[in-house]
Amino acid sequence: MFDELRDKPPHLIGSCVDYSTSDIEWVAEQFRIASPIKVGPFPGKGNINLHTYHVHAGDGEYLLQKVNSDVFKLPYRVMNSMLASIDAQNAALASGHGDEVWQPIELIQTRDEKAFLDLTDEHGWSVWRLMVRIPDAISYKSLSELDGQAAQLTLAEEVGRGLAIYSDLTASIDPSTIDGSLPGYRDTGLYFSQFHSVMACNRTLHEADRWLPKDAILRESTGQHFLVALTDEEYQARKNDSELASFIELVCDREPFAMGLWKALESHEIRHTLIHGDTKIENFLFCAKSGRVKALVDLDTIMPFTWLADWGDLQRSMVNVAGEKETDLTKVKVDRDVYEAVAKGFLKAATQVTEAEIALMVPAVQAITLELGLRFMTDYLKGDTYFQLGPDDPADLNKTRAMVQLTLYERLVEFGPEAEAIIAKYRPA
Repeated sequence: MFDELRDKPPHLIGSCVDYSTSDIEWVAEQFRIASPIKVGPFPGKGNINLHTYHVHAGDGEYLLQKVNSDVFKLPYRVMNSMLASIDAQNAALASGHGDEVWQPIELIQTRDEKAFLDLTDEHGWSVWRLMVRIPDAISYKSLSELDGQAAQLTLAEEVGRGLAIYSDLTASIDPSTIDGSLPGYRDTGLYFSQFHSVMACNRTLHEADRWLPKDAILRESTGQHFLVALTDEEYQARKNDSELASFIELVCDREPFAMGLWKALESHEIRHTLIHGDTKIENFLFCAKSGRVKALVDLDTIMPFTWLADWGDLQRSMVNVAGEKETDLTKVKVDRDVYEAVAKGFLKAATQVTEAEIALMVPAVQAITLELGLRFMTDYLKGDTYFQLGPDDPADLNKTRAMVQLTLYERLVEFGPEAEAIIAKYRPA
């Protein structure tokens, strides 16, 4: 590391609630950008990497971001996966694949020609990255930000198309070369093991041993999520809640179905690919002038799996008309038109999908929805230690979230025959 780092502000290491403007300017100055440098807050930051800043340097605009070390305990994995994704997208675009509007993230090197700034020392992790702010781009948190059904469905189709483009552009990456940044994420079997351990009211790792993963890194990263953190009285009240009884029975009954994508991978029925891991609409950027999809950002949860997980999570989040916090479960329904628009956009743009994968597109949406409902319910039963509640959140928020997702799963199963017809309508020749 270069000499200037000897004088780094010590509180830039590890976790910190806030930084001063001079702190952020110091970090920005460690990258290869022009002067003068001006920094400010970035209003579009997400819920994970809270330290995200807008940087003006010379004539350029950038986003400076600290990888959240409380969430990502292995930040080097985050950055290595991100670099692999960016390199693969650029190589594919250079060879004539993809879309002329598509623009991958561009990382700015540090002054000592590194891809990111590593301030990590014995006090903790501190990894920073500087990205060019993609010009003429706009993002949305939901379809409802657009007026009129026609505009919303056009956007939904672009979201589907964006997932297909990203999946195609990164298809060249050997997934065996990538270590997931969040050990245990998207591991359906692991989530069911956590559920069974919590249902057994295990409070120590010794008690939960039969359910714990054998892999040391996975065990260390996820062990706490197998344990109940509530008093016995509160735990029993939550576990025996009559409103949850049918949903607990549902996940127990549907465990074999939920494992379907993993079984298809293990049998080599479908390909192992690299996935984005968080394909909600707000992670897509669109051209401010034409409305065409332009990028898929937030490359923190990249991992080996199957693109069907990204597809399932995208549709799950797009078609739920009620939102994840709705307490009136009669309002939880599948938006048929949005489902078709996303499917149309994806299938018309995808070039790498196989027949076996297409055959699993409908159950994949159901399985990913079931999985998320299971995760919310397990967390509620053990004391909200993963999906932690904010100061203004109701105490039963994760219970509500669980019931919404599991109800949506039931609605998606009912919608299954119509969904299959939609996939058949747009499947590639």
